[in-house]
Amino acid sequence: MAWLFLGGGNMASSLVGGLINDGESAANIALVDPDQGACEKATELFGVTAGPSIQTVLSKVPEASFKRQTGVVLAVKPHIVKDACQSITSYMNQDSAASSIADNPLFISVAAGVQTSSLQLWLPECSAVIRCMPNTPALLGLGATALFANTHCSELQKTQAKALMDAAGITLWVTNESDLDAVTAVSGSGPAYFFYLIEHMIDAATELGLDQQTAEDLAIETAYGAASMARTREKAPGVLRENVTSKGGTTAAALDVFNDRNVPDTVLAAMRAARDKAEELGRKSQ
Repeated sequence: MAWLFLGGGNMASSLVGGLINDGESAANIALVDPDQGACEKATELFGVTAGPSIQTVLSKVPEASFKRQTGVVLAVKPHIVKDACQSITSYMNQDSAASSIADNPLFISVAAGVQTSSLQLWLPECSAVIRCMPNTPALLGLGATALFANTHCSELQKTQAKALMDAAGITLWVTNESDLDAVTAVSGSGPAYFFYLIEHMIDAATELGLDQQTAEDLAIETAYGAASMARTREKAPGVLRENVTSKGGTTAAALDVFNDRNVPDTVLAAMRAARDKAEELGRKSQ
């Protein structure tokens, strides 16, 4: 399968790198970004063809590469998605494009908040569209990505989209597109919640007398270790918490403060706000 990336930022770079690591030939991958630096980086790191426009890039790829099934990855900021969709649609409508890109490509969007109903308006009629909600740990291959497919997607196309995102971490499907708004609140925005806690644990540790480096090392490695234990799925997070909380001990004293200050309610309110904002962004994209 050939892959055309519209956008050359961090997420695109992580996905291209995943494809290369999984054995995909660089000849079957092309990238479009008006930023020359992003194009040069993609070519240098992965050996893929990159350039400022679809026409420029596809004129340089091997003639046979994009005549077979193609996946077009919309990896641009949400406010640029419409322009990117219209650019590829315009290109496909040109007679001269017929020999450069296969008919009925699979479109995969990683743009937060842009709904499939909008994408379908901007792309060729009856396009197969899959919306993904990845998160920033995907840059390390440790992402958590939810996917939603419109009714025009075949099972093969769904498998191909999943394989692409599997290179960036775990993947799962949702049956209702609205579920992606909740996914945004959990995993899409979620890394920032953990960074926030680590940040303030470091600040608190320095207030308690530790030097900055010691505070950073202890907070970050503790977060990594705790997440690694939870990731084994051998015990539920609540059980793991109970196992390190002795009655009347130091951990219990800290957790009592969290509970007294309604941290559980604060977490729910914060995630609800993220979900609501995702819904708002989705409505604005229509």
